Amino acid sequence: MGYLETKYKDYLYVAFRIGAGALFFMFGLMKLFGLWGMPGGPAAFNTLIWYAGAAEFLIGLSLISGVLTRLASFFGVIEMIVAYMIGHALPNGWNPMTNQGGPAILFMLVFLVTFAYGAGKASLEKAVFGKEFF
Repeated sequence: MGYLETKYKDYLYVAFRIGAGALFFMFGLMKLFGLWGMPGGPAAFNTLIWYAGAAEFLIGLSLISGVLTRLASFFGVIEMIVAYMIGHALPNGWNPMTNQGGPAILFMLVFLVTFAYGAGKASLEKAVFGKEFF
């Protein structure tokens, strides 16, 4: 066993997956329902912000529950690239320190990790079906 490896690494990964999913889920709730100081209140139906909120809600729910984690992570990476480009880089320049795009880049990296590792131990999909489908 390596110096930094631990027998709890699977459980630490699950805590990482569920924590990141809960934060992303909260971003979706914020956009859809206008919670926690969302500028302008809830996003209007059929707008780009509303679709982003719906995607964040579903992707976060998938990461929390461990159902179709890799598929949700794939779409999460795409959403974060689009969010960074449209919402941060194009209007305010490329530097994430000045365009407030740090969370989008960080979530993109989180989704790359969850795409690579899948659901891990605590997965509703594995508990019900005995395997991961994607």
